[in-house]
Amino acid sequence: MADILTAASIAAPLSEDNFQRYYEEAGPDYAAWSARFNMHFGFFRGGMNPFNRESMLEQMNLEVLARLQLTGERPRILDMGSGLGTTLRSIGFRLPSADLHGITLVPWQVVEGRRLNSSSPHAARIKLSLADYEHTGFSSESFDAIYGIESSCYGTHRDKSRLIREAHRLLRPGGRFVVADGFLGPGKLRGPQRVIYRRLCDCWAIETLGEINSFMRELERAGFRDVVAEQIQFRVAPSVLHVPWVTLKFLLTDVVFGSRQMTRARWNNVLAPILLPFVGYPVGPLAYYLVSATRRELTIGSTRTTNYALTRDRS
Repeated sequence: MADILTAASIAAPLSEDNFQRYYEEAGPDYAAWSARFNMHFGFFRGGMNPFNRESMLEQMNLEVLARLQLTGERPRILDMGSGLGTTLRSIGFRLPSADLHGITLVPWQVVEGRRLNSSSPHAARIKLSLADYEHTGFSSESFDAIYGIESSCYGTHRDKSRLIREAHRLLRPGGRFVVADGFLGPGKLRGPQRVIYRRLCDCWAIETLGEINSFMRELERAGFRDVVAEQIQFRVAPSVLHVPWVTLKFLLTDVVFGSRQMTRARWNNVLAPILLPFVGYPVGPLAYYLVSATRRELTIGSTRTTNYALTRDRS
């Protein structure tokens, strides 16, 4: 444990460098993880090949899409934290008539995402733009579905209330909101885990991860119903096990025998997956969740009732 703490101190916090700088510098490195720039962990289902990382990454896109429960011929969908738009392109392939929008705060992601869209026959309806997902500027009740894959963690505060309330404002009544991300679950960070967790957040330029129970309560308070949080740690684990090999391969091919220069942000990106197991479930409270909710359709005289559930994957 002491060795890990020493290693963590090597990659100093980004401090004045915000997360835009992190993704501008380290974003291209994600090509080592996914040739399609699926910048998230994967979802494993029985019968899948656990060595095929890209198929698990794509399956996470499909799991999110399934939970959006889309109806209608031309749904309008927003990706809050779209990265290079890979999930949107996946949805566009399956729903060619959908009106797809993605927002990010990283200019490089918009430019590169638009380039990738231009070479995809299923991306004509995808629009990528610079915007803050806590204050998007879109009209109220203008989307049928909203999602975020490993982007909610960048919202302010542990309950991510600003993100939630903006999603609620943008959704039409009955619209669905789905989030796939790491959250602090029940339990506490103990001893050195507090330092490791803080370093992990610094590496990823995150203020703090969401706290799952606070996040669910805030969804209910904002006006969502049918709130469900599925802990899918064991579904995600097979893709997480790819991290050591991908990291080693990247360091050898791009750094040791390559010409890439390592910046602080890029070292942070390498260090973060090493720190993750020391605070992740079952050693620590950090776990991966798929959270889904529906915007409530309020009528005159109706009352709100608490209606949320947390489930744990048993596979």
